Amino acid sequence: MWGYRVAQSFVFAIEEINRSAHLLPNLTLGFSIRNSGDSVHGALYETMGFLTGQEEPIPNYTCQHGSPQAALVGDTRSSLSVSMARLLGLYKFSQVSYSSSLPSLSDKIQFPSFLRTLTSDITSSHAVTQLIIHFQWSWVIILAQDDDFGQQASSLATQQLSPAGVCIEYHLHVPSHQSLGKIEETVQKMQKCTSKVVLVFLSNSNFQLILHGLLGVPVSGQVWVSKGTLHMALALTIPGISQVLQGTFGLLYHSSRAIGFPEFLAHLRPSQTPEDMFIKKFWEFTFDCTWPYQNSTVTEGVQFCTGNESLKNKPHPFPEVSKIDAAYTAVYSIAHALHNMLACEHQERKGTNSHNFHSWQLLHALKKVHFKTLDGIKIMFDANGDLVTKFDIFQGQKTPAGVFHLVHVGMIDPQVSSGNKMMVQLKEDLQVSSLNAEKTVVLESSPSKDNNRKKPIQGRKPCPRKSKK
Repeated sequence: MWGYRVAQSFVFAIEEINRSAHLLPNLTLGFSIRNSGDSVHGALYETMGFLTGQEEPIPNYTCQHGSPQAALVGDTRSSLSVSMARLLGLYKFSQVSYSSSLPSLSDKIQFPSFLRTLTSDITSSHAVTQLIIHFQWSWVIILAQDDDFGQQASSLATQQLSPAGVCIEYHLHVPSHQSLGKIEETVQKMQKCTSKVVLVFLSNSNFQLILHGLLGVPVSGQVWVSKGTLHMALALTIPGISQVLQGTFGLLYHSSRAIGFPEFLAHLRPSQTPEDMFIKKFWEFTFDCTWPYQNSTVTEGVQFCTGNESLKNKPHPFPEVSKIDAAYTAVYSIAHALHNMLACEHQERKGTNSHNFHSWQLLHALKKVHFKTLDGIKIMFDANGDLVTKFDIFQGQKTPAGVFHLVHVGMIDPQVSSGNKMMVQLKEDLQVSSLNAEKTVVLESSPSKDNNRKKPIQGRKPCPRKSKK
């Protein structure tokens, strides 16, 4: 259960900050963890409960004593974060998401108090498109979700690929709501395609359905290119999928690692956190066991949980890309904003009490936060509240023993210069089918006065008539 491990990275960060003698000294952070039930209704209900301090929340009425709420971390899915952000924006109450990447959340008119410790889908889509240009692949398929993101991302890709001399054989659109009939139709079209490069703008669930449909199908040698490496990590839990995904490329935003977090998880025990209402369910799922209840009898084939099982022997699949410590940076961003806000008020001798500040004051400090994490990663937000970061490039490879794993092979830096320039850096020994790219190249996709179209790659034939499905 990825979500529970992420929640533990939230707890780990808070405990680490509370032990620090430099960050928020003489101030202890508290927390509560709430379950939205993966529904918009649940997310709004829990958000209102958090704001009002009531189990049965009444809008605009607060009934709580003691320490004030500083900020909210979450949610995971963009559809939930959007609803929460609309509500929290009314109060200028800070919200930091570690996973919601919907482009519209960058709009500070609609979502004035929303920030995130990752980039928007459009930024990552721009980066992965330039990766294709870098490899000088000239014949591709675009596989896109039939929603706002898929349409925006595929349109952006077309605008960048066509002037660079890259031909698009098919635009294949997959409904955002799961449709097995449409999935089967898409798989049949892919069998007829001659392109070996597939540019993917899909949800995790639809991506897995497409790959599952291709199992056993005579489609070989395809290179999948996705803006999200997590796509691959989740898909690879399906037996046999590695046969389809060999040679795949994916991006992952470059972020901080929570040093010591694996050890923290390894020592986690239900008996140590009896107030944790989620841990027993997580324990049953992870260790495939059942908690014994009073007067319960031993049933053949049923394994009882003891509470002494160790997560050290149950690592999350593909830890290099699974981001189980995703909430760590979000918590530290809020802590640094609090620290800076209180330090500024102290310097100006306003004597602000840490128990008495306005939500807009923390939001102002959060937008300007700029610090280095314990492992040396710079953290700051741009004007849209998105994390300023680079992208790590991962490739799916098989070891000589036949084990499939995801290998870090390079980096894309959108911040090298202004405009749409992106630098792509790859390892010298990287094998990419039969196409070899230079080690480093800077790609320019913005028009100039002298030449408003990027020159096509030399030696390429004109594109055949494109198909759109």
